Amino acid sequence: MEFAGDKKELVHFLVPYEKKFIAAALPHVPLPIGTVQLTLMTILWSVGIIFAGYRAQADMSWLWMFSGCIFLQYVTDMLDGAVGRSRNTGLIKWGFYMDHFLDYVFLSSIVIGYSFLLPVSYSLLSMLCLMLSAGFMVHTIMDFSITNHFKISFSYFGVSEARMLLIVFNTILIVTGPGLLLHTFPFFVGALFIALGVTVYRSQITYAHLDAVHQSMESMNTSPKLETKALTMKEGSKEAFNRIDRRLKVR
Repeated sequence: MEFAGDKKELVHFLVPYEKKFIAAALPHVPLPIGTVQLTLMTILWSVGIIFAGYRAQADMSWLWMFSGCIFLQYVTDMLDGAVGRSRNTGLIKWGFYMDHFLDYVFLSSIVIGYSFLLPVSYSLLSMLCLMLSAGFMVHTIMDFSITNHFKISFSYFGVSEARMLLIVFNTILIVTGPGLLLHTFPFFVGALFIALGVTVYRSQITYAHLDAVHQSMESMNTSPKLETKALTMKEGSKEAFNRIDRRLKVR
């Protein structure tokens, strides 16, 4: 099966605007800056977020830097794959691995950055937030390993929209203070728990259905009693499975 890690299913709301930005910005990326440099810049943005979160304990205006690092990671994350494809660097598997490992590093830096603004009593909630957020990343990678279909959004909401919400939220915190974070954080963690639970429940039903279809096809192909039937229905069964598989992938 051909590796499809570089072929993301892009259905989130901001996709049309991202494509326009990439088309406009791609010709202006300097030649010394390639897909490797753009991917590794996530480390810099992650360090910046942790530093800004730490300094925001004394001065909430440091959240502007926090938001700036989120936005810059958004830009470099959009461009790293596009630059690699346009220059034909061939770093498909390296890009897939490093990009998504550093996404986890970036996610961790965001949780750590906000944790500085929370009291010690919220430490367990902060750990749960990181665990549940990482759970969505694990789900995405596992789903790709099963279907070879790379989905990075849930309905029309994806990582890009999450970044924009964080920037808006930081702006509100700068104006109102950290009190809003203290009051909303437990509800946010609870919402993550419910959303991940629903995602896992629905996904395991889908995968069990795929297993049942595959098992049925294998039985028809191997059972002597069904040999004649398998020969006559083989093509139709495969087409039916492909239709089911395509519908499941669309979901």
